[in-house]
Amino acid sequence: MDRPSDREPLATFLVERYWPGIDLATLRERLPRLEAVARAMTAEGHLVIHVASILTPVDEVVFSLIEARDEQLVLELNTRADLPVDRIAAAITLSPGPFPDPTAGGTTP
Repeated sequence: MDRPSDREPLATFLVERYWPGIDLATLRERLPRLEAVARAMTAEGHLVIHVASILTPVDEVVFSLIEARDEQLVLELNTRADLPVDRIAAAITLSPGPFPDPTAGGTTP
C-alpha cells in the first residue's frame, strides 16, 4: 500500500457546488464529513487536503479548495463524503505579497 509522502506533488483544485437550499448551518453540518474522508484517504495512502470552503448563500454556491495528486482523488473525496460536485477545475492560489515578474528573470518588483 502506498503511504502519503511529503515529496508527493500536490495540485490545487477548485470544486464548484451549485447547491440549492444550502445555508451556513447545513454547510457546517456537512463539512466535517469531507474532513473525515480526507483523513481516511490520507491514511489509505492518498494525501488529500481540504484547504478551505467558501459559501455564497445568495447564489446557493459552495466553492472548496482541495489539494490532491489528481482530479480523480478530488472526485473520490467528494463522492465518499456524499457532497454534490458540479465542476472540478485545476486552480492556482496566490497569497498577498510580491510576486516574481516572469519577464524580469524571476526578480520581485
